[in-house]
This record gives sequence, C-alpha cells and structure tokens, in this order.
Amino acid sequence: MPTISVDGVPVHYAEHGKGERAAIFMHGGFGSSSELWERTLMALPPGWRGFAIDNFLRSAPPPDGYSVQALARRVRGFADAMDLDRPVIGGHSRGGVVSQLAASNDPERYGGLVLVCTGAVMTNHNLGRELLQNLRDNGHAHMREISAHWFRALPTDFFDGYVERACTAPLEAMIEVQQSLLDTDCRPLLGRITAPTLVVFGAYDAGRTIDHAETLLAGIPNSRLAHMPDSGHTPTVETPAAFDTALHAFLATL
Repeated sequence: MPTISVDGVPVHYAEHGKGERAAIFMHGGFGSSSELWERTLMALPPGWRGFAIDNFLRSAPPPDGYSVQALARRVRGFADAMDLDRPVIGGHSRGGVVSQLAASNDPERYGGLVLVCTGAVMTNHNLGRELLQNLRDNGHAHMREISAHWFRALPTDFFDGYVERACTAPLEAMIEVQQSLLDTDCRPLLGRITAPTLVVFGAYDAGRTIDHAETLLAGIPNSRLAHMPDSGHTPTVETPAAFDTALHAFLATL
C-alpha cells in the first residue's frame, strides 16, 4: 500500500481508479481499516479516483495523539498533500464523525460528504461505553465479540480477516480515539457544513439507530437519506450493491 507524509508522519492508504474527481474515505474505530472500503473503491464510477486512509494499522499516530479531531485534521492534510481539488469525503461510524468535523472545519474545501451509519453525538450511547470499557479491561481478548456488533451477516472469511487485523491495532490508540468520540458533540457544528451530504442508514444497525440519522438530516442543510433496508452497521460490505447504487446516484449529482 502507498504512503504519504501528512503533518510529518507516514500515512498509509488504499487507492483505486483514475480521473479528475476524487473521494477520500475513513474507516471506523475498534481496529477497523481501509479494507472496509475496498469494494467501494473498486466499484467507483469512471472518472473517479478513490482513496481509503488507514489510521490504526500501518500509519503512524497523528503528532498530537489519537482523537477524532486529530484525524479530521489528517483528512485535510491528506487532501492537501495529494493536491486534490474539492474531494468528496466520507466515513463509516467513527469515521463519519471525523468527516463531520473535517467538513465543518473547512466548509469550502470539500465537494461532498458521505456519512455511513454514524451520528453527531454519542451522549448516553451505552453500547459505545460498554465496548470501550471492555477494551480497557480485557485488551484484544474479546475483539471478535466486539467486532460482531458491526455486522448483521457476513461471509466467515471476511469477518475472520477483519478480526485478525483488529487484533493487531494498538490498544491505547483505540481507547484514546474512542474516548474522544464519546466526548465529542458535533450537533452545534452541523449547520456549518455546506457540502451536499448523503446520510446512509442501515435498518438493522443496533448502534446508530434512525434517530442518529435524523439528527444529521435536521442539522445539515443540504442532506438526503439513503436507507439500506437489509443492512446492519456496515452496508459497504453487507449490502455492497445497494450501497454502491446510492453512492453513485449521489456522486452523479455533484
């Protein structure tokens, strides 16, 4: 996988496609990685160049430590380092919060926003707090059980690989960024997002329920919903055809 220097540290990323339009995607937390976006990158429409940043695996920590705010600055640094003109940015779960922060920090920098199974705030989000405590108490020991929350149904080989990669992610990094996620409230920032926004909701998502999607839709001025009726928390790999259809239709409007 290629590497580029962002804020003086190496950042690994996956890349696919050629064209003048660009999209940058961020994975979620708990040891997730760019592999979650591989199918999406491979299926991008002609004329689009896709990137998926790795944060826990393969890349160095941000200079000021792991937090959703630091990873949002990394998005801007990556876009600048790659000389991308108003790229679309998107994120899954925690990566969606990173994307909200990036888009509200620099409203004119990005041409579109894709928020997949995420929300603006995790106040009273009991599952997120329980899983963070599990990490603190048990390290990687229960990573398979933690990871199972992110998928409704998946082929065993993909899930086994996902868990194997997650078990190699640095424990303190996962804990630090998850705590920063729980402490972050993007609701006051949503009105600053000017980029056209696609909010993707999985009907079987037990972690980011429909009220999370509705908060984003109410707060972001130019936003629309893509409902994934057969998906859980991760439609990019659970129902990739439905996700790609919604994403490509959105990209065609930009």
